[in-house]
Amino acid sequence: MYVRIAVDLSPEAAVSALRAELVRRGITEYAVVDHGHDMAQAGAPGFTAWTLVFGNPAAGARVLAADLAAAVDIPLRIAVIKGEGGTELVFRDMRTLLGAGLEDVADALTGALRDIAASV
Repeated sequence: MYVRIAVDLSPEAAVSALRAELVRRGITEYAVVDHGHDMAQAGAPGFTAWTLVFGNPAAGARVLAADLAAAVDIPLRIAVIKGEGGTELVFRDMRTLLGAGLEDVADALTGALRDIAASV
């Protein structure tokens, strides 16, 4: 269900590289969630993990035109986590999220996620 790509960067550097790549591609960044910071603020053990939330409104419009309920699955997300062996970029194969009839769109979105992750 999850695609994991190991990168030879610190988690912080990976977040910065992903954000720069989104800007370079003209992709809208909606949020960067620093899970560890937020957990520590709440008094919980903090994990080294971020989620980047981003998308392309025109592509999103095509997804929603096919199935408005797909709004639950967009915008796209890539997690940056500190794994046992180093930093990993994690995202879902969009076929696990988008319903029947959207396979070609799911494949295109998963391809975009892979391409963005591979650029780091």
